[in-house]
Amino acid sequence: MSSPLLKRLRFILIQLLLLIIIIEIFSFVSIRVFHFGLPPKVYTNQFLPFFVDNDKAFGAWHYPNATTRHIGPCWNVEYQFNSYGARDDEKQKESDKKRILFLGDSFIEGYGIEKDKRLSNLVEKNMDVECLNFGTSGSFGTTQMRLLYETKAKDFSHNAVVLSFFPFNDFLDDNYEFGKSFFYTQNRYRPYLVKDSTKDYKLVYHLDAVEKSQAYPDSVVKRTGMDLFKDIYYSKAKFVDKAGALATNFTYTGAMADFIINRLKFKQSGTENSYKSDVFSQKNSQAMDLFYHNVGRIKNIAGQKPLIVLLIPHPLDLMEYKKTGKSVLRDDLYQYCKAENIHVVDLLEEFAKSESIAEYFLPCDGHWSEKGNEFVTQLLQKKIEEINL
Repeated sequence: MSSPLLKRLRFILIQLLLLIIIIEIFSFVSIRVFHFGLPPKVYTNQFLPFFVDNDKAFGAWHYPNATTRHIGPCWNVEYQFNSYGARDDEKQKESDKKRILFLGDSFIEGYGIEKDKRLSNLVEKNMDVECLNFGTSGSFGTTQMRLLYETKAKDFSHNAVVLSFFPFNDFLDDNYEFGKSFFYTQNRYRPYLVKDSTKDYKLVYHLDAVEKSQAYPDSVVKRTGMDLFKDIYYSKAKFVDKAGALATNFTYTGAMADFIINRLKFKQSGTENSYKSDVFSQKNSQAMDLFYHNVGRIKNIAGQKPLIVLLIPHPLDLMEYKKTGKSVLRDDLYQYCKAENIHVVDLLEEFAKSESIAEYFLPCDGHWSEKGNEFVTQLLQKKIEEINL
């Protein structure tokens, strides 16, 4: 091979290498600064999931005494779980302090937010109370919240209960037929309430053992990048699929390309243009009846302790409400709670008053931002002061 040809080949290879480096840097900035997609897994160490199906009563919960990192398009947060699996400081079952117990899903858990910036911690900081946080992610509906309270949370002394109600997700999380067909939940250990022939609710599970769940932890293992590489390399996938998986999980360029491809598929499907929520404006008697059943059970267990329902809208719910100014669901909830002496904090109405809704939510997600948590804290504190624990 002639010397000029070698020089030309070397020049092309150097240019190609520089181009790859430039694209990788561009992808890094796009993901880390502008939140276009998730970082590749090898750079996140997110191999220990932040929730698992490990409780025989309600399914989704956390590893006890564990630490993991929850990484998303616009957050990178460490989660620490105490001895009973809650994302909270270690709390004794008995305490002389006034305590408020929080039941809920990812909003209560503090999705994508540092622990001291979330609702329960802000209430604890601002008021002379101790807060117990029993929130968790993992498609956690009101049936699971009720079972968590019955089997675990009620054993901790407390003076009031705050229950989150996020209809946008909760109606589906509690829907047995939807759960059987949705890919994310169909192979998981989840409890559902289904009416039997006598029209009474019967507790059923998709699977007959928690160990059969696809989200069940065989053991708490901190995986490494090499483990991830071996999983992909030794898989039975085609060579092209393996190469794509390696690029997506080990390079920012691959992660960025994966994000763009999925966005294009999303737009082409037409889903983006029809993405709206009418859950607050429509009457869903079946879903609300199940919700009231679970709330009633929680109230019976709580006894004389005040119960506060935190009504949570999705940003899409707020957009719809701003157009119509009406909410069939909210009005129905108010009527029920008034009759049952249950308190309500109406975030639909309060959020809708704001001219800039976006600032209360994460820029890449429908969960509350730090400012959103602060805003909800102010509203909840007013209600707690009215109750005068």
